[in-house]
Amino acid sequence: MKKICLMIVSWLLVITIGGCARNVTPIVSAGDQIVVEVTLRGNIDVSANRYFLVLSADPNYKIPLPPPYQLDDAPELIEPGTTPLIGSAEAYYTNFYSTWSGYVLADPIGYTLVKGPFTIGQSPTREVLSTLGNISTKVSFSFRLGRLFATVPDQIYFDIIALPWANGLAKIPADHLPTSSNYILKYSGSYVVVDDTEDSSLDPSIDILKCRVDIQ
Repeated sequence: MKKICLMIVSWLLVITIGGCARNVTPIVSAGDQIVVEVTLRGNIDVSANRYFLVLSADPNYKIPLPPPYQLDDAPELIEPGTTPLIGSAEAYYTNFYSTWSGYVLADPIGYTLVKGPFTIGQSPTREVLSTLGNISTKVSFSFRLGRLFATVPDQIYFDIIALPWANGLAKIPADHLPTSSNYILKYSGSYVVVDDTEDSSLDPSIDILKCRVDIQ
């Protein structure tokens, strides 16, 4: 059974002493950096697949889901500005992109950050975060939260999606985290571990087993 483990750690306490009174006030420091590590059943393969981290300040954000839960008029996971093979571009902006703050894509270039908001007819700006590094079962990267959010929300919602990426074929998601309601608090020391069950019907390179997100 899939499960989500949410753990928030590292609360700082400042003790103020005045006369005979003693007040304990929790002081919480907002983090600056988000660190993401996704474990796959097989090695990452950007020649055949793509890996997305979608982030949002909106708890009701939406992503395209694997079968049988996808929308008939917008089932693909494609980037804003891309022409879909199924459905209209307007459907993707209405159903998905309008709810995203941004996303990170792992492809042959490496890890790329794309910041919203996303408006139809306007090409988004891509920012390369890093190269892929040594190929392993880990999809891992980090970036400063200020590069994506003008104002970092108290709760950052996210999902990881893996999918096959073949020329000329629809880009249908294959796996994502057990729920789209995953979130992490913005405070330094917060971390979230999300476990996903193995799916032997998927190629190991797109079968997500675990995701860990840290705020530093």
